[in-house]
Amino acid sequence: MSRQAGLFTTLHHLVAAHLAWVDRCSRTRPRMVLGGSLLLILVSLVSLLTLRFETDIFRLFPADRPALRLLLDSLEWSGGARDAYFLLEGEPDQLPAAAEQLAEKLRALQVDGAPGFKRVVYRIYEESEAQKFVDLVAFAARHPAAFVPLDDLPALQARLTPPAIDQALDQLTVQLAGSIGASAVALSQADPLGLRDLILPRLKAGSQALDLDPDSPYFMSRDQRVLIMIAEPAQPVQQMAFARKLVAGINQAREGAVVQISCAGAHISAVIDEAAMKANILACIGSSLLVVTGIFFAMYRTLWPTLMIPLFVSLGVITALGSAGLLVSSIHIISFAFMALVIGLGADYSIHLYDRFHWERTRGASTDQAISLAVADTGQGLFIAAASTALPFLAMAGAEVRALSELGLLVGRGVLFTLYANLFLMPLLLRRIDTGKRCYHPLPSLGLAGLWRFAGRHAGLLLCCAALLVVLFGLFARNSSFDVELKNLQPQHSEAFRAQELVAQHLNLAPKSMLVAVDGASQAEVLQHNQAVASLVGGLAANGSLQAWSNLGQTMNSHADQQAMVAQLPPSTGVATQLQRQLHAKGFSVAAFEPYLQHLQAGSLGQLLDDDVIIKQLSASPLRSVVERHLVQDQSGWHALTYLYFKPGQLQPADLVRDLGAALPAARVTGTDLVSQELLAAVRNSAINGIGLGSLLVLVLLVVQLRSLAGIGVALGPVLFGIVAMLGTMALVGMKFNFMNIMVLVTIVGMGCDYGMHVRHRCHGVDADQQGEAFVQAGRSILLSAVTTIAGFGSLALTDYGAMASIGQAANLGIFFTALAALVLVPAALNHAVFRR
Repeated sequence: MSRQAGLFTTLHHLVAAHLAWVDRCSRTRPRMVLGGSLLLILVSLVSLLTLRFETDIFRLFPADRPALRLLLDSLEWSGGARDAYFLLEGEPDQLPAAAEQLAEKLRALQVDGAPGFKRVVYRIYEESEAQKFVDLVAFAARHPAAFVPLDDLPALQARLTPPAIDQALDQLTVQLAGSIGASAVALSQADPLGLRDLILPRLKAGSQALDLDPDSPYFMSRDQRVLIMIAEPAQPVQQMAFARKLVAGINQAREGAVVQISCAGAHISAVIDEAAMKANILACIGSSLLVVTGIFFAMYRTLWPTLMIPLFVSLGVITALGSAGLLVSSIHIISFAFMALVIGLGADYSIHLYDRFHWERTRGASTDQAISLAVADTGQGLFIAAASTALPFLAMAGAEVRALSELGLLVGRGVLFTLYANLFLMPLLLRRIDTGKRCYHPLPSLGLAGLWRFAGRHAGLLLCCAALLVVLFGLFARNSSFDVELKNLQPQHSEAFRAQELVAQHLNLAPKSMLVAVDGASQAEVLQHNQAVASLVGGLAANGSLQAWSNLGQTMNSHADQQAMVAQLPPSTGVATQLQRQLHAKGFSVAAFEPYLQHLQAGSLGQLLDDDVIIKQLSASPLRSVVERHLVQDQSGWHALTYLYFKPGQLQPADLVRDLGAALPAARVTGTDLVSQELLAAVRNSAINGIGLGSLLVLVLLVVQLRSLAGIGVALGPVLFGIVAMLGTMALVGMKFNFMNIMVLVTIVGMGCDYGMHVRHRCHGVDADQQGEAFVQAGRSILLSAVTTIAGFGSLALTDYGAMASIGQAANLGIFFTALAALVLVPAALNHAVFRR
């Protein structure tokens, strides 16, 4: 124990010696300090210019998790990561015309002299693909056993009977007598028996991921209120220069529209919201800086130190970002937003240093003496406080969750750089503006003198009440919950959020969905394994666990199903003979129907088609999305996809994963619930590691500074009270933890120790009759620091961005309760007999 005590004493002396060196440098080598500061800023700015800012929310989380990896893969396969989606909302009679106008503008949109989009679609099939659609119908009508659902076999059999053939030709006569277009005539000649009525609904359903109106030629919701348009950009939208110009063109194309037009897409949405996000973030930083400097000036009534606060904070932010640029190539824009926290934290150090300087000057100390006491004595508390705040953040720099890693890296460094900016540059400023003749008046006590006396008289009562409150808040905290919805982290008024709400309200097949992927080296392999998935999922649908599901096997029949149907169909030649006879009888030109008749006479109704033949025909048709949604080939091989749609509570994702693992271990599964569970596990592990390591480092620092169990208990008391009270209050008001605000616990561990330690540091070793005065000076700094920190976090709490707002709201609760405990309970503890001993 004596060896450990000696080590801690040595570390304490090293901190004191280091601060004495800082004070000596600022006093004897001011030019070197200024030159070094300018050089550091210059190097940081150069590094900052190489740093990229990203806006894709998925990049905040580890992409190596199975469910998230499959989700990102599916976005690439489906085009969701690259395509732009336009949601037109308005009256049903306005939507088609508005879509046509928007499509014309988008097709004409130019970026750097080249078309901005490769294709723009909003119909089930475009008129330019009419012949391809006719070819598909002709193929399906010749081979209905490959496309008609097995359950519709009786209906197909009925269509091939002589009375049904006669009725079909009568309907065809009526249609041809009317004014139908060339495309309708071609469809009638390709399918005179009208078998497409049994085939197309199945194919259309398989080609659509949304609940669309089956009778509309457009991508129209069933309630006719929303129409979807899909546009494929000519270049990857990850190229930000192209994407920004494309978005400018999109905004221009939407001007003057008679309907509401929202634009979405994984990357397009990020670009559209980028300007709003930047404006929001800058407004947060600017407002918090304004509030902080306003509070400082209102208390101290001195201009130059007030104006220097933005300089110190800016220096800390720039050097933090610049040094981060040496380690990483990009920073997420959300991570940058958290630099607003550095404003509140950085201003704390200015307040503590200047308040101590002002207090010493009022007591008759010279300028140099007051500065030295502020830097060397108060600086010890600031150094330990900054380290105890920064180290828990820096402990998160190695977290696998990028959101927490970047947050820890930037805020931890920002705190340290801001501390040193104050320690080196504040003395230079004070020596410059303080002539020695300036009169310093005592600062207001802000009621802290009375609070010290009250805490001294009722120390035991206050400590007992605090213990009861901790128990009470702890009981409430047991009801804390975690919000796993990623969409709640987005800006609530952004286009991306609105687009999600529109889809959920008008177009979703069900509130929740999942995706199953089967991977393999060949098409035949994945299709064979996909049958096992279809069998399992079909069983779930049969017992009511699904609202809907989609699989390539649902849009075309397997070999076995085709055999079952062909065995019960009439001979193809007989149907051909009957059809030819009826065409003659009703006066049709048989030559117009010769291709169809020839295939029937060749026995097409009885042919069994291989999967690759059917897939090839579908891929060449306007309904190619039937295949594109369910079968994908990329550099890694083939992937067969199955989509599941269900209501909350209808299907347990964990049960599906378990059953799939038993039936087909190689199958991959994703869904919002599974992704959220993976992210929750990653965030929880990172947070636990960060809090654990940060708490350990804070404890070491407190031992170095305070070197007594009673002192450590006094410093940690506000942390315990603040965290438990924060958790209990959050549960009471219905505020949930999420993937971002969980890091507030790390913040409170570091910052909470600061407040209690400052009071204990100033009052320890002071005569009993002077402790009240020392508490007033330290308490005033803590009170102002808490207010400025709340202002820094408060700017986040008022943002539209859910991730940042949740951090600001939770942190402000923690800071308020921690500061309250430091100002009320620490004086009570210092006056209590147990702690005095």
